[in-house]
Amino acid sequence: MRFQVKSAVLIAMFGLCAMGVAMADADYEKLKHYADKIVAKMPSTWRVVEEKTGVIPYGHYDGSKYEGPGGLSLVLEGDRDVFLHWKDKSGIWHQESLAKESLEVWIMPSQYHQSWKRFFIMKSPVPAERIYSSKEIKVYGYPAHYIPSLEKFEETVSSFPAVTTSWPDSPYNTGILSWTTWKEDIKKALQGSE
Repeated sequence: MRFQVKSAVLIAMFGLCAMGVAMADADYEKLKHYADKIVAKMPSTWRVVEEKTGVIPYGHYDGSKYEGPGGLSLVLEGDRDVFLHWKDKSGIWHQESLAKESLEVWIMPSQYHQSWKRFFIMKSPVPAERIYSSKEIKVYGYPAHYIPSLEKFEETVSSFPAVTTSWPDSPYNTGILSWTTWKEDIKKALQGSE
């Protein structure tokens, strides 16, 4: 009798685990639906260069552990070059076009929220900004730059004797993208799509 009870409990637990995996897949499919709406609104010169699941927005949980539901992220690349500035040993500045402007977007389940603890961490980065919220999802965005080839980047950077490097033109620093209406366009793409 004890064996039957244990077997029934194990079968029930296995079933719940399997349902949990199926629900997680269904959630990502729902998030993908919203991602497709965002992609359809971006300029024709932009493209998707990365898509990941199980992620959280940049800067939201620095220094603390996150245990809630993950979301879906997109890295959208524009056509504007972003230059790495470097100073040589003579004090002369140079520029190398090694990246492209990008927009990082996170589509999260509606129950997701940013950690309040991150405000107590010194030198914490500026977190991704919430752009859209509804009963189904929350969407966050962050202007940045994308390095298409890390191999080429490392090869190029190792070939010059840089003393100092920086990305002053990066949307990470300026907040400026060639897709100037990205916030409004994302809101319009998602409103009424639930």
